[in-house]
Amino acid sequence: MKTRVIQEDPAPNRHRKTDLASAQMQRAMNIAGRMGAWSARHWKTAVFGWLAGVIVLFAFGNMVVGFKQLDINDAGVGQSHKADQILKKAFPERAPQTEFVLVQSASRTANDPAFRSTVAEVIDSVKSSPAIKNLDSPYGPKRGSLISEDRHAAMVQWEMRGDADQAQDNIDALSAATDNVGKQHPAFFVGHAGVSSDKGLEKMFGDQLKLAGERSIPITIGVLLVVLGTLVAVGIPILLALSGVLGTIGLVAVTSHLVPADQNVNAVILLIGLAVGVDYSLFYIKRWREERAAGREPWLRSKLRPRLRAGPCSSPASRC
Repeated sequence: MKTRVIQEDPAPNRHRKTDLASAQMQRAMNIAGRMGAWSARHWKTAVFGWLAGVIVLFAFGNMVVGFKQLDINDAGVGQSHKADQILKKAFPERAPQTEFVLVQSASRTANDPAFRSTVAEVIDSVKSSPAIKNLDSPYGPKRGSLISEDRHAAMVQWEMRGDADQAQDNIDALSAATDNVGKQHPAFFVGHAGVSSDKGLEKMFGDQLKLAGERSIPITIGVLLVVLGTLVAVGIPILLALSGVLGTIGLVAVTSHLVPADQNVNAVILLIGLAVGVDYSLFYIKRWREERAAGREPWLRSKLRPRLRAGPCSSPASRC
């Protein structure tokens, strides 16, 4: 008796499904695939065209148009910004730029002649400045609230003329004058806060952000050297990321005239640009290595050559 075994082969169906999915992906990525294929066929035009575009954007944005910084009075966003604008129109003097100078002694009280003399010198050092108004002495009428309950500390206060930007521009000279009084009276603590402390905090934040941007480049190079092993391989993602950063900085300078930007935006662009540029480069290398480890490198090469002429394949990792 003969027995015939019929075995169904599902492989053709699987191949048809795979081919259908591949064709759908090719159609979905047709534009990106054509761009990639064109860039591969005309790599000199693509590379030098990209560099030329970066140079033009950076030069036009920073040297011709210039960067428009966000006004500190308009720094709010959303509903809080809308509320600030309503208050600004209704009460233009609602938020004076106030500066305080604290005079303190552990052993002397506000009634001591030396204490009074120190406070008087603080007042004399700033009262002639045209940048201030409404100067208040702790010894003035109805100013008892400027002296602490234990009478070991007293405050001198005044308001800065102009808006927040003008106040920060003029505060350094006044701070230097009161600091000089403190040096002449080492037995007393003489410190200032208000506009000067706000400016100091903003400067510290900006300096730290710039320092992070400056350190990000050597740290990124070090990480890529560990991963890739050669300076040539490291240079490609670094140069790609930095060129994108420069182009973006130029573009942001142009758009800042429509939407003013913060002065620290360039440092943020550098950090994000390096992260994204290097991340995509490492992802591309990882996918290529995975395909090569799976034994598909000859298949990739055979597929890439005709696709570079036809144009539907967008990356060596996609099964075209």
